[in-house]
Amino acid sequence: MTYDALPDESFWRRCLAAPDFRIGDMYRPRVLIGVEEGVATAGSCFAQKIGRELRASSARIVDQEPVPFGLTEGTAAGMGFVMFSARYGNIYGAAQLLQLAEDAFADRLRDEAFWEKDGRWYDGLRPRLEPGGFPTRAQAEAARRAHLVQVRRMFRTAGVFIFTLGLTERWEDGRTGTVWPICPAVVDAAFGHPAHRFHDARMGEVVDDLERFIALVRGENPALRFIFTVSPVPRMATAAGGHVLAATARGKAVLRAAVDEVCARQEGCDYFPSYEIATMNPVRRDAFGPDGREVRAEVVEEIMQVFFAGQTGLRRRVEPGPVPEGDEADICDEVLLGAARG
Repeated sequence: MTYDALPDESFWRRCLAAPDFRIGDMYRPRVLIGVEEGVATAGSCFAQKIGRELRASSARIVDQEPVPFGLTEGTAAGMGFVMFSARYGNIYGAAQLLQLAEDAFADRLRDEAFWEKDGRWYDGLRPRLEPGGFPTRAQAEAARRAHLVQVRRMFRTAGVFIFTLGLTERWEDGRTGTVWPICPAVVDAAFGHPAHRFHDARMGEVVDDLERFIALVRGENPALRFIFTVSPVPRMATAAGGHVLAATARGKAVLRAAVDEVCARQEGCDYFPSYEIATMNPVRRDAFGPDGREVRAEVVEEIMQVFFAGQTGLRRRVEPGPVPEGDEADICDEVLLGAARG
């Protein structure tokens, strides 16, 4: 094979000659979403933007924990309803996702996840979704069990699972290995056990966690297929030492390489390039808002145009609505890290 037969999008100069750098040619999906199959979503904060667009399309979104009657839209969002296909909140990394699936199928409660403060009980695996806590530990445990039931149903009934990876850095319990969604001491000092430790995953670990996750859920739903994305949002803070920019670059490179490896080795797995569209387009250098992290609405729009152009079985809403900007738009646990030192 020579370069002569390659398409225009394979050449930098030919892409640069196009006003949009031929971004639409980046996505040639191997996993196509059928009109009737259920689509489940999970992931980091950026995944909420993808989820909102999918809910507004003809996709049949799986929602195992819908908003209870009488709950206002704002309150429901703050409690984790509508964010994803169940109320697990943000799932930033592969280890956290694997843990959720393991707990769901084993119907397992983690003793160290429940903590008490001022007579109220909290679930450390969903610390911000029940801000007022529960009157008793038994009620907190019952709520977690009910949630895991719905997570099981989600994995067993979905046809496609879309997961957005955001971080390699994580905090875990040094005694048991339980992965926390955010640094526990940042959530509340009462939850900051001395045994909690920091870990920054290597590429091989991310690959292993994703492949173990795929094998586990396919044991329950053999036909389930996967679309992976990587969030373009930079880290809010790093506990690895050094500059946050270098930590962000390393983490995104690890996640992108890990997903590429998994998709090369696993059937029914695909990658959608939301990360590249936002961060690497040489004709667009203003992808982020004033804080340097929030992806601008017009860039999200461009990303979703590429997605729906590739997913020809789905019908997007006729007139795409505005994508809200700012921290109010997405429920992000990671913002707590930015306030850790004021």
